Amino acid sequence: MTVRIGDTRLPQSHASIGSATMANAGASVMLAAKAARDKAIELARSGRGALFGDANVDEVIVRNGSLVLAKKNLEISYVELLARNNLPSLTADGNYDPSPEGPKAVFSFSAVFAEVIVDPDFGLVRLSRFVGAYDCGQVINPKTARSQAIGGIIWGIGQALLEQSETDPALGRFLHRNYSGYLVPTSADVPKLDVVFVGQFDGEASPIGAKGLGELTAVSVAPAIGNAVYHATGKRVRDLPITIEKLL
Repeated sequence: MTVRIGDTRLPQSHASIGSATMANAGASVMLAAKAARDKAIELARSGRGALFGDANVDEVIVRNGSLVLAKKNLEISYVELLARNNLPSLTADGNYDPSPEGPKAVFSFSAVFAEVIVDPDFGLVRLSRFVGAYDCGQVINPKTARSQAIGGIIWGIGQALLEQSETDPALGRFLHRNYSGYLVPTSADVPKLDVVFVGQFDGEASPIGAKGLGELTAVSVAPAIGNAVYHATGKRVRDLPITIEKLL
């Protein structure tokens, strides 16, 4: 597979926004891969040697880089198939148009739990536990999906408890121009994070069955932490971040 950075020589495509890259670009990759597979199967059926003869396409499976016709106990690797037909490679394209005018709207969902410890004397809030459960359709890569979720959660922790853009009321300039004054979460601010995925294929979302997992992991964190602080203190803070001054 070749990935090219877009410029004016290439046709317009959807931007990498809206938690849609995997669902859209991934669908194009899947469609291209299926087209390449079908070309390879057709080559095995009618190319030089015609190893698979009159076998139906749906009778051939792909396994470990080879085409397998189980009913005849036949198997040929892609490398051998191309060499037999004097071909350097097989190429195929995949195009997926995520039209916004479809008959259905598709969304991802999350349910999160936050546990906090609040010092009653100093008003210091510490996040002691966080659990996030996400329905983002088919999880294509569990490792990177979990990393995405953890990153979003940490971003939400910063929004809820630390990050604040203060301006000079006279000049309108930001007071914090670097990280010495603009606080972001460090390892000491982040507890053990538990991430759970529903992992259910959603064919209504895209051919690849995946849905968005970008903003989803961040937007629910601050409300959960705010509710936990309210449960612990009885004080409802509606202006983020939740600072000591707002609790005392």
